[in-house]
Amino acid sequence: MRVRALIPFAGLAVLAVCAVAVLSDRGVGGATKANSTIGYGPYLTASLIPQALANSPAPRFDLTDARGGMISTAALRGKPYAITFLYVHCPNICPLIGSEIHAALADLGPKAAGMNVVGITVDPSGDTKSDVLQWLALHQEPSNFHYLIGSTSQLRPVWNAYHVAPQIAGDPDSSHTALIWLVSRQGRLQALISAGVAINVGNLAHDFRVLMEQT
Repeated sequence: MRVRALIPFAGLAVLAVCAVAVLSDRGVGGATKANSTIGYGPYLTASLIPQALANSPAPRFDLTDARGGMISTAALRGKPYAITFLYVHCPNICPLIGSEIHAALADLGPKAAGMNVVGITVDPSGDTKSDVLQWLALHQEPSNFHYLIGSTSQLRPVWNAYHVAPQIAGDPDSSHTALIWLVSRQGRLQALISAGVAINVGNLAHDFRVLMEQT
């Protein structure tokens, strides 16, 4: 398993000045271990992000929802949401992320309807609509979990904007960037979670709750 997680945002004084440099090459690196900024502010699993990105508008996308229709950042405004990056043939990390999100939403009970989850493919050739629908059913993801698919040309700008490296074609291991962005109901980036290692589901549910309680 060679998961590429987002480079930990340590040394925030430096990052505030060098955020663009730190996030160059799509912000990927080999680190998957939680860093010292995990649990900042009201969050328990989410990390502080550089000042240049904090509360900035979430990069735009307008992609096909495997469940039907289109999903865009504009359509998502009004409810907070989490964004993660997946592929259905992933042997380990993506099923783990899916199960953690499922469990966190279940922990929220009826309040889970107050947010959305957006999964965006990192394997456009492998993530067909039928395979994605099977994956969603297998992991019992609720209706507010939207799995977005598209062509490489449609997806590459989205990957770049969210500092994500896609799955390497032909690699049997998970080699894409594993993370979860948290976005406010106003459509602004709030925090991120390194998803390359197991996440405490109770803490993830707490962070979703915090996100929903923001005005």
